[in-house]
Parts: sequence; C-alpha cells; structure tokens
Amino acid sequence: MRQKSTFLSIKRQNYKLIVDSIKIVGYLRVLSSTHRAVSVRPALEKVAAELNEKLAKIPGCITKMDANVSAGVAGASVRVTVALDESDIHPKYIIWANEVGVNEGSALRRAEEKVNAQLSELRGQIAGFHLQSIAPPLVRRTYVTLIVAVNQRMPEEVGKLTADERRERLAAAIHMLGNDPNAVNLSHVAKIFDVSRDVIYEDLKKLGTRR
Repeated sequence: MRQKSTFLSIKRQNYKLIVDSIKIVGYLRVLSSTHRAVSVRPALEKVAAELNEKLAKIPGCITKMDANVSAGVAGASVRVTVALDESDIHPKYIIWANEVGVNEGSALRRAEEKVNAQLSELRGQIAGFHLQSIAPPLVRRTYVTLIVAVNQRMPEEVGKLTADERRERLAAAIHMLGNDPNAVNLSHVAKIFDVSRDVIYEDLKKLGTRR
C-alpha cells in the first residue's frame, strides 16, 4: 500500500526511486502459444512473435520454458509455454533457430550460430531452452530447432533504459495501481525516464492501455 500511495501522490520526491526499483510480489503467470503450418519454421515464427508481443506487455521474468515441435506429412506444429514470476522485472524474449543440414551435427552448428548471434546482442540470463532434431524419412536432411528463453539484464540507470525496458517498468507501475493508467502522471514519468510526454503516451498505446 505504501508503494501504491507513493505513485498516486505524484509530488513525492521518491517517485523516481519507486519506479526505479519497483517490485511486484506474489504474481505468477503462465503464457502459451501454439501454431500449425506447412513446416516448422513458419509455425515457430508465429509462436515466437505472439509470445514476444505478450511478454513485452507483462512485468516479470521468465522462470521456466517448455516446448514441443512436431512435423510430418500433414504439416508441423509448435507449442511453447513459459512460466513468469512478476516479483522481478526484466525485458524478456523468445529467440529461436530452425536450420537444416546433411546431418544433425551440421544442422546443430547452424542453429547455434544463429541463436548465439542473437544472444550476443543481449546481456542477461538464459531462463530455459529446447533443442529438438527431426530427420524425415526418405529425406537425407536433418532439421534442428533451438528455442531459447532470455531475461535481459536491467541497466543500472533509468535514463539508459531501452524502449522495451522502459515499457516493462511502466507496465509494472500500472499493474500496481490496479491497471489504471490514469493514476500515473505523464509529465512526471516522462521526466523520470528522460523522454517526452509523447513517448510515454506512445508507450501506453504499445502496452494496450488508454487514458
């Protein structure tokens, strides 16, 4: 209640401190996505895009990931489920690779290279991964799918936050206030994050909230 009243009282000097270190205790959540397509790649692309869109709007961090990939004559199916703990706040992503090779080793190397290239741009922690190879009968090829759940490290200073990180904290603040964006003053929040009011307004739109 003390944190909530601090947000509602926008004139308090420790408003910045609350936004900078906000914690939500006790909220757990599970998100899932599943899609079918003619092959694994388009199905996986849809699953990752759907989950990443949801993850960008929800505070917390990924604690566990489970996935399943199947393919056959009738097409391919991909399912990914992540568990979230909202007591910590991190930008979080699902990254993936689906590569083919003459054998499992060559396909795996390609998948690793693609995923590692994406990981090199993120500083954080791997929350889980799924590795699966499929060798269709009568085809001298092996397909390897690698799916990784990542929690990105938070910058130490609010002013250095990326757009995704800023929205993550803004979403957490709104969540604490009963999902009421009107309880947050745009001018004060913009000053805290060192951006314009228009940027914060666009952030709210991205988070699917209206004032």
